[in-house]
Amino acid sequence: MRPQAADRYRSQSSARRIVIISRDNTRTYTFSPLALFGGLTLFLAVSLGFLAATTYLVFRDDLFDLVRERNANMQQAYEDRIARLRSEIDRISSRQILDSVAMDEKVEKIMSAQRGIADRQRAVGELIDKARSIGLIDDNNTAVPADRQAALDPADVTGSINAYADAGRASLIDRQFDALTSAAGTAVVPKIDLRTADGKPDFKAISKHLASVDAEQAKAVEAIAEAANSRVDAAVEIISDAGLRVNVPEGPSDSEEAVGGPYIPIGGAQALATAMQEADQAFNRMAQVKAAAARLPLIRPLPGGGMTSNFGSRRDPFLGSLAFHAGIDFRSPTGTDIKPTAPGVVTVAGWSGGYGNLVEIDHGNGVTTRYGHMSRITARVGDRVTRDTVIGEVGSTGRSTGPHLHYETRVNGAPINPVNYINAGKKLANLLP
Repeated sequence: MRPQAADRYRSQSSARRIVIISRDNTRTYTFSPLALFGGLTLFLAVSLGFLAATTYLVFRDDLFDLVRERNANMQQAYEDRIARLRSEIDRISSRQILDSVAMDEKVEKIMSAQRGIADRQRAVGELIDKARSIGLIDDNNTAVPADRQAALDPADVTGSINAYADAGRASLIDRQFDALTSAAGTAVVPKIDLRTADGKPDFKAISKHLASVDAEQAKAVEAIAEAANSRVDAAVEIISDAGLRVNVPEGPSDSEEAVGGPYIPIGGAQALATAMQEADQAFNRMAQVKAAAARLPLIRPLPGGGMTSNFGSRRDPFLGSLAFHAGIDFRSPTGTDIKPTAPGVVTVAGWSGGYGNLVEIDHGNGVTTRYGHMSRITARVGDRVTRDTVIGEVGSTGRSTGPHLHYETRVNGAPINPVNYINAGKKLANLLP
């Protein structure tokens, strides 16, 4: 046998074979002793290494502590980060809540201001209607200064918010702003910009706009108060010129002499409240002077009777010589009802010489009236009479040439021309309807 073949035979005989048979397939794997030894050695080394590592870990508890500490630190870091994020979220949420609350407060403030303006505007409207009903101002407002006539018809810029009370807050603000903007174009106040640079509603501008509406309403009320006080002053002057007197509180003076004091500005609403108070005082003065005038003999005793004799010097109808006539005479048929020219108390009711049947009425403050030549007296001494009370009937008793009424007005016993009172009454009727 050759040497090479012999070596190959020995090699094959010492090798190890692994045969795997699967149905019709047969596979054979051949491993040399060296390969088997190497594999076994590697397996033992890995096993020993795993065993050594396990033993090391078992006897090194501090490693587990280090791992746990590291995990704890990582968890704490995550929790801190989550806490910071939550804090940031809470801060943002709080800021949003504060902004929302601030927005609600601003909107509520504007709504409250508008409700106040609406209430005040209704009061101003009622005052204007009252002024027109008594003829203080007419439909063209000609009784007030030209620069204040437009203020008597202020535009309605209220009510726009309540109409959208069920809408969202942002929508509410926008619609309120739109309503105010559209109304500003027709209001007597100048149109102003009610938005900020970024297009959002400017609450300061809106508040200023509403205040300007109050200011315009205040001008309207001031105009009415001035007109009323002017009427009252004119009425008092008319009564005074007629020789009578009424006790009416003095109105505000326009004089700027000997005046002063610290400057304390007032807002639109307060200015309107002050103007309303002045208007109420003016109307109270008007009511007082009207009531006082109603207690004075300022009307004709016989509205349908013609005047036949004036007050003063005249020729006596019986003697033909000049004589003083202390009253005025009104022709009227016998039996015509006679009524007082003012309320009062009957002090004389009976025959009185040349007066014939006479009734005298005391109206207070020294003012009396006399009604002579009656055919019949229906009043009695002590009776309280009004302008609607029938005190007697026209006749021709006493020194009389025919049926008529002799009418006198006296102040503290001195006769005063009744025509002055009657004319004053006509003027007052136009001033104080």
